[in-house]
Amino acid sequence: MIAESRRAPFLLLAVAAGTLLPMQFAVNSALAGELHSVTLTAGLSYLVGAVALGIVLALLRVRPNWTAAATAPRWVWLGGVVGSAYVVGSVVLTRLLGAALATTFVIAAQVLTALALDHFGALGLPRRRMNRTRTLAVLLVLAALALRLWGLA
Repeated sequence: MIAESRRAPFLLLAVAAGTLLPMQFAVNSALAGELHSVTLTAGLSYLVGAVALGIVLALLRVRPNWTAAATAPRWVWLGGVVGSAYVVGSVVLTRLLGAALATTFVIAAQVLTALALDHFGALGLPRRRMNRTRTLAVLLVLAALALRLWGLA
């Protein structure tokens, strides 16, 4: 775990990354409207992302360790499949619910899933058990979702 005094830059990075989520939803939703295909939109999104990452890797002169990649557990290769399903789902949800409600649902699901993964130490994560603070966080996330669904927001 990162020392408390060194967490701030990482927390700011998390906030910056979080701002990208609704933008990704909106951009992909607009592309799907133009292409009339959610699946094609997801594929192109990943293709453009792969090209951009390829350029970054080339500029940074990253040398992959293919031996380590070959010996990694097979389930680690499912990230692209999960990500593709995520993009398709986010496009459909954004078009049906709007960016704000879709993002609220996705964030609530992400928090609940992340807490479960941490609690059980699943998918190679270090185990971080549920406690009062984490339970309160879940309740607050669910309260925010309830406000979005049934409140005045």
